[in-house]
Amino acid sequence: MKTILTNDKIKNLCLAGLSGVITALLFPVFNLEFLAWIALIPLLYAVHKSKGFKESFLYGFIAGIISYVIILYWIVYTVSKFGDLPYYIAVFALILLASYLALYVALFAGFSKIILNRYKKLSFILIPSNWVFFEFLKSKLLTGFPWENLGYSQYLNIPFIQISNIIGVFGLSFIIVLINYSIFSFIFQKNRFSKKQALFELFFVISVFILVILYGYYNIYSINKLVKHKKPLRVALIQGNIGMFQKWKITKKRTTHIYLKLTKQSLKYKPKLVIWPETALPYIISVYPFYWNKVMRFTEKHKIDMVFGAIGFKFFNFKYHYYNRDYMFTDKGRYYYYDKHHLVPFGEYIPLKKQLPFLAHILKGAGIGNFTAGKKFRILKNGKLKIGSMICYEAYFDGLVRHFPKKGANLFVSITDDAWYGKTSAPYQDMSMTVFPAVENERFIARAGNTGISGIISPVGKILDETAIFKRTYMIGYVKLINRKTFFALYGNIFAYISDFVFIISMLYIFILKLFPALNIYREK
Repeated sequence: MKTILTNDKIKNLCLAGLSGVITALLFPVFNLEFLAWIALIPLLYAVHKSKGFKESFLYGFIAGIISYVIILYWIVYTVSKFGDLPYYIAVFALILLASYLALYVALFAGFSKIILNRYKKLSFILIPSNWVFFEFLKSKLLTGFPWENLGYSQYLNIPFIQISNIIGVFGLSFIIVLINYSIFSFIFQKNRFSKKQALFELFFVISVFILVILYGYYNIYSINKLVKHKKPLRVALIQGNIGMFQKWKITKKRTTHIYLKLTKQSLKYKPKLVIWPETALPYIISVYPFYWNKVMRFTEKHKIDMVFGAIGFKFFNFKYHYYNRDYMFTDKGRYYYYDKHHLVPFGEYIPLKKQLPFLAHILKGAGIGNFTAGKKFRILKNGKLKIGSMICYEAYFDGLVRHFPKKGANLFVSITDDAWYGKTSAPYQDMSMTVFPAVENERFIARAGNTGISGIISPVGKILDETAIFKRTYMIGYVKLINRKTFFALYGNIFAYISDFVFIISMLYIFILKLFPALNIYREK
């Protein structure tokens, strides 16, 4: 009887699993980000030893599912507690999502095998491009899920992440995979290359890394010089810490009282800007004049600008549309608002509910929201203060966030409600990814979370101060207004598009050669 699993295959499966474990350890709460430079080497070795696309695909899938199960374990808590679903269904939901996300790693591994076989000299460029292509696809397809893309693992590596104001987070992922591949290639593939080729790759990668770090220190110096003489703006971040179930059950009077009381306590520090979390007032405040006027008069009386989350609504097409909205009430009695663009599927709306009405019926019973996505990038403003607002996980969608500085925002506000995650690693992962809009767009971020983490992030990505989770408190911080626009804010993910283009062309070339072998002008010895 033929043995299906040989010792080599078992060894390769273990190596793929090792890559999955190491990759998971890069992110909060483990924060072993220094392992990023070697995390994929075991997987690349398994791919190198595999017999073809299918076997490599399997190794990639194993690495992917292990890493995502560890990173996203908190989904079991969220689904079972707030979806009111049995524990085994919550575990199934985690495995289902992890399996879907693992497909992208599997495809990376499968195509890496093709690249290793067909592009010996260009692998050091095509392997990282391959990773960026599938990571970019994961972040866009089916509304996108960019949670803990590889580049996010470096949020504590301040000099390294500065280059993201040019190449974005996908560019950071490219460099990480480039270094992984180069180390792997130097150790395990050096016999396949000439000494000249091996030296060239080594010199190229070391040069890239040194230049990135040098640019990082220059950028930090440049930003510090830019903001040195700017007047600081004192900010109060209010963290109500109202439980998810409690939030929607307690009265409007009680909720409003909690936030106004905390804000009054913070006023002894004389903040100019006060920020409440996402849906801090979980009702349609515009249809309750008593509460609308109460909050508005509060801001006028104390000469503060206040940003807070609430529910918005509009009536058109013969029905009401509800929005996850944040308002800004100014000290002059004016107001502005922004409606959340990127809603959370199966959290704030049900995808394909017209095509799958039975699914919509089941999930509606589990408490899924029914919001409509906003269409305009509205700036919240008062005088020189121009705020770009990111609601919840919009902060991870860099292509969306960069529209705010393009429209003149000189400060970012992030409001969120992470009560869904409980006391898991998710709030810390959320906070770590919120670092990157600050760096990409060179803006301070003032962040208020219902249950935390609230904090201030500098434009170089340093978390200056933050609160503990699940604590009713407030925090005073300082931000400065920056009007300079970065390359990334102006042009977005150009680097990712170029990487994707290079990868697609390389695969098309192989496909065309299969059809027309005579066109093979790229012959490697």
